[in-house]
Amino acid sequence: MPINEILNSLVESIIEGDKNQAVASINKALQSGLDIKEILDEGIVRGSEKVGNLYEKSEIYLPELILSGDAMTAAINILKPHLKKFTDKSSMGTILIGTPEGDIHSIGKNIIIPLLQGQGYNVVDLGTDVSPTKFVEKAKEINPDVIGLSGLMTATMIKMQETIILLREEKITSKIILGGGIITKESCKMVGADDFATDGWDGIKKIKKLIELKTKERT
Repeated sequence: MPINEILNSLVESIIEGDKNQAVASINKALQSGLDIKEILDEGIVRGSEKVGNLYEKSEIYLPELILSGDAMTAAINILKPHLKKFTDKSSMGTILIGTPEGDIHSIGKNIIIPLLQGQGYNVVDLGTDVSPTKFVEKAKEINPDVIGLSGLMTATMIKMQETIILLREEKITSKIILGGGIITKESCKMVGADDFATDGWDGIKKIKKLIELKTKERT
């Protein structure tokens, strides 16, 4: 099967929420020798972006969103062992990540978590629909280097801002990064975050830089 067909099949399996097809497509992609980054970017990420757009336009609803997330997670689980080759132990740190209150999507978050784990980071996942108070409580407990807020819906920006304000009021010094299709440079600045990521790989690079910056500030 041609490479484009394999990747398109993976994209469609995520949109349709078909776990069996997602797993089969991932296995075919690996057997064909496709690069892991290409599988993620052109298959899983592209599929998740399409699902996010459909959900934002109300062309699919919560049940379909959950099924899509399950299919994507099944595909990522197959890739996890292959992500270990990207590990750079010198860049380890602790990342607290979650989707703010009012947003129940986990697609973007579930993409970057295995990438971070593959890099050797310790990742604590708070899940979805997380209140500002819960972010603060967990941050005080584990003192993460970076806190990641992931959002799919435009309304999530308000809760992101509320979360960041409370974190700063409570003297949490962790760097804060935003992720999700709704995030822009302007909105990142508006809510008071330190940076934002356009995709999982961009998130990896920027989280590493934020940890390096935090380390310098400590010395």
